[in-house]
Amino acid sequence: MSEKFTEAQLVEYVDQAKADALHAFGFLRETGTLAATWTYHISHRIPGQDILLSIRFPWPWEKSREPVVAIEKFSDKKESILNEARLDADTVIHAHTPYLAAWSLAQKDFPILYVAAQRHLLAREIPNHLNRTRSVLDIISERLDQHPDWAPPPGLLESNGGANIWGKGIIGTSQLILLIEEAARFQAIAEQIGGAKEYTPGALDVQWKRTGLLEQVRAKGYVK
Repeated sequence: MSEKFTEAQLVEYVDQAKADALHAFGFLRETGTLAATWTYHISHRIPGQDILLSIRFPWPWEKSREPVVAIEKFSDKKESILNEARLDADTVIHAHTPYLAAWSLAQKDFPILYVAAQRHLLAREIPNHLNRTRSVLDIISERLDQHPDWAPPPGLLESNGGANIWGKGIIGTSQLILLIEEAARFQAIAEQIGGAKEYTPGALDVQWKRTGLLEQVRAKGYVK
């Protein structure tokens, strides 16, 4: 919708976004995807509107379980990663998950070697934000400038912390968090028996074909 929201439309949209956030927070918590602190902060731009929703959940020791929703002008958020049009994202979520946090602590980029996650992603890895004097937007925009033949990453690890994952919609982006964290967990387990290996010939084509991404990979000539 390109026309400005009416007050009633905004209220309806915010109510649905809050419901989606509660549902996503619930399945991430119940599956053990989130760390014990339940760190899970959402920034969502309403498509076609100069409106940014920020949804923050309370810490586990707080008595209230209600998320706090803030409404701001997106045009005021110059440093938001959602300004990078090449990512085609309207949602970014900052979350702390156990196994992705381990990669963040190791200050290493995370290679995606688990098919259940890779079939939904064009990118093959999630870089680590080592230079924290620069914004997430600067780091990702520079990477896209330097490597136009690489698929845009779905997120950026926060060195010695959590991760920022972006995508389309609150539910869709939260699903990515679950799958990517699961990949990090299983790859950590694989280290005990020799480590996760690169995909065998044809494996990526099979996975991308299942989700309709294979044509995009071929059309754009992505190599990573």
